[in-house]
Amino acid sequence: MEPLNLDGPMRRIAKKHGIDLSKLDIQKILDARDARKEQEAIRFTQINNQIKKKRLYNSSLISDFEDLSQTFEDFRITDAKQKSEFDKAKNIAERISNGEIGNYTFAGNAGSGKTMLAISILNYINQNNDVKSCYFASFSMLVNENINGIHDPGQRRDALRVESCIKNCNVLVLDDLGSETAMKSDTREASDYTQSLLFRIADYRKSKVNIVTTNNSSKELQSIYNSKIYSRLIAKKANNAIRFDSKDMRNV
Repeated sequence: MEPLNLDGPMRRIAKKHGIDLSKLDIQKILDARDARKEQEAIRFTQINNQIKKKRLYNSSLISDFEDLSQTFEDFRITDAKQKSEFDKAKNIAERISNGEIGNYTFAGNAGSGKTMLAISILNYINQNNDVKSCYFASFSMLVNENINGIHDPGQRRDALRVESCIKNCNVLVLDDLGSETAMKSDTREASDYTQSLLFRIADYRKSKVNIVTTNNSSKELQSIYNSKIYSRLIAKKANNAIRFDSKDMRNV
């Protein structure tokens, strides 16, 4: 620790204000100075982390960026089923914000609010946890970007950037899993390319928070994807899964 310089200007200032330097607790002054420096460093780190978190979240892979601002306050509850789904999602948000990790699955009808509540969870965490970083990825957009990147260097760079975000964020929403098979007449197994992509994601996301939304049932997902992918990304605990049976909110 550097000594306090009591020579020159400091002595003249002390004399002018009638301060007896010999009676000061120099060590206490030094400790107070170091404490101020430490608090300033902590504040700077927190500000820097918030900037990084916001930048990561705002780079999410989503078709309409306005949707990223959705919160629990925006969710309109019209019946008992929606109230139950809302309460379960709010409980999951609180648990994740308080440090819980694991896989969470929102499955059910299209338009029933799965994605909106998943985004609301991310915004709840952004507001209540200074450490956890969040990212949203539309799975169909992710697959298309990767496939197009095979022949397009620009899209390949974009795909690698998105994959890096998926790898590094603390809380991931992987939205609409199974959507790449939606145009087929049945839920046949996903392509080798898609399976390979999901294997990488599953490896990245070990011991992190993964929220998967899907229109498919558990049985359908198991028929589409390799069992290891299903095991690593889909919720195993009942209180980590929400079954959406309510009406299509887009028609409300």
